[in-house]
Amino acid sequence: MFGSTSSIWIFLIGFACLAAVANWRKAIYVGILVDVLRDPVRKLIPGKPIYVTLSGAVVWLLIVLVAAVVSRRDIRQMLRTYPQLRIAMRCLLIAMIPAAIVSVLIQPNGILLVAIGGATYLIPVLGIGAGFAMSKRKATILKVLEFYVIVNSIMLIGVILQYVGSNFPALGGIDFKWIRYRDGYIVDLMCGWYRSPDIMGLHAAHVIMFGLLLAAEKRSGSQPLWLTLAIWAAFCVLVSGRRKMIGVPLVFIGCFLTLAWLYGVHRIGRFATVLAISAAMGAGLSFLVLGTDQSNDYTDYASSLFTEGAGRTNEIVVGSTLSTVNSLGLFGSGLGSATQGRNYVSQGTGSTRGWQEDGISRLFAEFGLIGVMFVVAAFVFVIRSVLASLRMVAANSRMKVLQLGLFSIVAGNLASFIISHQQYSGDPVNALFVTLILGMAFAVPHLQQIGSQVQTVEASAFAQVPQPAIDV
Repeated sequence: MFGSTSSIWIFLIGFACLAAVANWRKAIYVGILVDVLRDPVRKLIPGKPIYVTLSGAVVWLLIVLVAAVVSRRDIRQMLRTYPQLRIAMRCLLIAMIPAAIVSVLIQPNGILLVAIGGATYLIPVLGIGAGFAMSKRKATILKVLEFYVIVNSIMLIGVILQYVGSNFPALGGIDFKWIRYRDGYIVDLMCGWYRSPDIMGLHAAHVIMFGLLLAAEKRSGSQPLWLTLAIWAAFCVLVSGRRKMIGVPLVFIGCFLTLAWLYGVHRIGRFATVLAISAAMGAGLSFLVLGTDQSNDYTDYASSLFTEGAGRTNEIVVGSTLSTVNSLGLFGSGLGSATQGRNYVSQGTGSTRGWQEDGISRLFAEFGLIGVMFVVAAFVFVIRSVLASLRMVAANSRMKVLQLGLFSIVAGNLASFIISHQQYSGDPVNALFVTLILGMAFAVPHLQQIGSQVQTVEASAFAQVPQPAIDV
């Protein structure tokens, strides 16, 4: 049985790679499916081989590489629209070159570390171009979000199965049980069919954000569906026990409302209504499903995000960054040295495992003080491109809510990366999907322009049609 599972998986990966070559845009849906299936498949195969997890990155790497080759015209258009993105990419490459040299010179298996570390930065960069190139129509963007929400909502069923103590196959962590000890109580961290609470929490957070955006964006009768799935995912984030994942949708909401206020977007009543209903129904669902005593444990732990979050963030980010700079100096320890994926190549080499948990100290560890200056410059140029994109879409445009929502999703993930980089550096697919969203957001002004051209052509054609005479 397990041998057949491995064979079926290899066949599926082969099919996904062929799909990427044949039609990379449609292969994105296959890539999302591979992403959610790889964790339960890995748990079902004896030894839980790591290649099952890494195979997802292979599929997505092929998707973005084919996109870069086939859609060169679209990518050139993106760089013409946002010339500062080109400068940002050059700054990142300048930072990576000396970091790669340091890693090769001082790290065991340095070349492999460079390959893994470099992939966590370069593959997501390719995702920006792919996201822009695939966004030919607004409906295309919404369909990708819808597919992601539906597939991951089904996967999240494993969370409640684990919570009730089911013996269903592939539930729980990979040879590990996550527990948080608190004063007076213990919190069991759930992951369902995903490989860890972090990964489950990240996917559930995306379902919340995508679901809220779809509920606010769609004008048909599907809003209750997206709202219900967002609430369902909120419950799963709660029992994941990962407070930073609770913060992701909160940053999304705060960023969306702030941008809407700054850019004079007043047509957000639907979004505000969606938030109010979600909060009320989500709270009710949590207490109903969890039960009184245990719901208090989970909600008390979740609420500590607000009471302990600032101190914890200061300890992790500021403290870790200062310790990293003091210990590693100007040049750091090399590219890939603090990447979660280094565990795949450092076993048995005597290499010290990188201890940096937050994304800021990871950058200082891998790039050093000088390299971080170029990384910061790259970030500044990306932000300037984001601001330019926001100015291109009018406040009263039907595209504005979508644009604000997509940029706010990226902001939520950026906040998560700052606190903890492992779910991104250990799996470039997660970072790539975020940059895919960023590329979609950059494409919104282009979609607005296409829509305006279509309306102009339709109006011109209508004007040329002889109109019936009207007797007065």
